[in-house]
Amino acid sequence: MIFRRPPSGNFFSALAEFATNRLHCRNRLCYNVHDKLKGKTYRTRTTCWPRKTFSRKRRRLIMSKRRAFTLIELLVVIAIIALLLSILMPALRAVKDQAKKTVCMAHVQGLVLAVRMYVDDYDGKTHNSPNNGLWDNAHMNPSVVKDYGPNDSLAYWGIAYFPYSKNKKIFRCPGTKRVDDWPEWGSPWGLPAQQYFRYCSYGINGYITNKKIDLDFKRHSEVIAFQDHIEQKLDDNGDMFHIRPGESMNLPQWRNGGTLGNFPEAIQECFRHRGTCVTVWLDGHVTEIEETTGEDVPRRWYTGEPD
Repeated sequence: MIFRRPPSGNFFSALAEFATNRLHCRNRLCYNVHDKLKGKTYRTRTTCWPRKTFSRKRRRLIMSKRRAFTLIELLVVIAIIALLLSILMPALRAVKDQAKKTVCMAHVQGLVLAVRMYVDDYDGKTHNSPNNGLWDNAHMNPSVVKDYGPNDSLAYWGIAYFPYSKNKKIFRCPGTKRVDDWPEWGSPWGLPAQQYFRYCSYGINGYITNKKIDLDFKRHSEVIAFQDHIEQKLDDNGDMFHIRPGESMNLPQWRNGGTLGNFPEAIQECFRHRGTCVTVWLDGHVTEIEETTGEDVPRRWYTGEPD
């Protein structure tokens, strides 16, 4: 290591010093570092290496070695990324599911509002909803597809209330994967039958149909209007969440061994939001019912009658 004092501020002396350094180091690669001391005093630290030590080829080789990753380093990076993904993906999936549930809650609130407007126009009475889930006759493969009317036997109950919602999408829950699609109808036009049941994610409580709800139900906050379900109309034949007399659990129609047990995902579809069922009540408030076998669900939630 060589230490030289830099010039004291004179331009020409600085130039002479620079020339001296270059003559001294013309065959070397030199690095000068000026450290400021007290006042205007400087100290120069000069480190020199022979120029041949760092030839162009050698420098390229060193730089290439610095830029490259070893296989072990790459594997470590990949392992870290995989670990981070395994931690983040469940959280991201939960956020996505929560967003779907929020949309679902907004949809069912809109449905109750549509029912209230319908009731105001029809002498306080709800529609006598059919027990089906179709919006049109496309499944019959006609030459001209026609929309069903609200009183058609194959119509979805939502058709009667659609003029008051003006949005078909609110009849579909974004978390829906399967509905009661009557598979015996086959797949006309090469499309799955579920294609024709796209907007029928919610089951209506059959006890509130064809009723004057303000007269027939005293406590609207304790009567279910609609809820997530695989079925379109709940008519208390083993499709409601309470336990019927003589049975050990709810939903016997859809559980294994039931009359419709050929849909193994039916129970999951009823509780499609991470094990909960979005339910809207006659007064418009929305709650979630956790997956249950029925012990904690009273029948009066559907009938509105005292237990």
